[in-house]
Amino acid sequence: MEKHPGKLFYRLSRLSRGEELPLKRKPKSKVYANPLETQALPPFREEGGPPLFRVLSQLRPLLPEVGSALTLKDLSQILYPLAERSGRRGFPSAGEAYPVEAYLVVRRVEGVFPGVYHYFPKEHQLFQIAARVEEASWSEALLGLGLEQAAALLVFTLVPERSEALFGLRGYRYALLEAGYAAGLVLLSAIGQGLAAYPAETFYDEMVAHLLRLPEGEYPGVVVILGR
Repeated sequence: MEKHPGKLFYRLSRLSRGEELPLKRKPKSKVYANPLETQALPPFREEGGPPLFRVLSQLRPLLPEVGSALTLKDLSQILYPLAERSGRRGFPSAGEAYPVEAYLVVRRVEGVFPGVYHYFPKEHQLFQIAARVEEASWSEALLGLGLEQAAALLVFTLVPERSEALFGLRGYRYALLEAGYAAGLVLLSAIGQGLAAYPAETFYDEMVAHLLRLPEGEYPGVVVILGR
């Protein structure tokens, strides 16, 4: 029996000729019923801005250096690829299961109280779920990465069971792919505005899950550090 967890995962999620996917049900997205606060985001811009290929030529991960705050409009545009538009979001999702959730840890965003927020894509809103940021714990969770210049952290989490309900174990692959799609578009959106964005893929999973108060079955995927 294969003991290597990565090899075991790929072996169990293989799809062979003649096998069928479960395709049982389309799951529901996460909604906080009683947030501490809600923050509506400004309408996102759909036209204008720098040309795509000029942005792609500058697309490289950069840690924030200036230490200035982000504006609410900055944030709205950064989150634009995650927003639901005409029933779909701005990135591919197998079976439209959308196993990816997004949380924003706000340090310095003009017009937004510091704290931890869940992003609600259907209404393009932030729901506050914690009123303080445990900065020392976040730095430790990110293996000592300095956050002094960061304005916010955008954390993508995975709920693989949503994809598994449709595609069996192969759904775990789709959940990982989707986190990559979403994070890549956020990097593109941030850097296209002249902002700094850095994907921190290495972190202490249990600490991040604890800081976000994630329920069983929801796992941290990638942390994007945002700023100027």
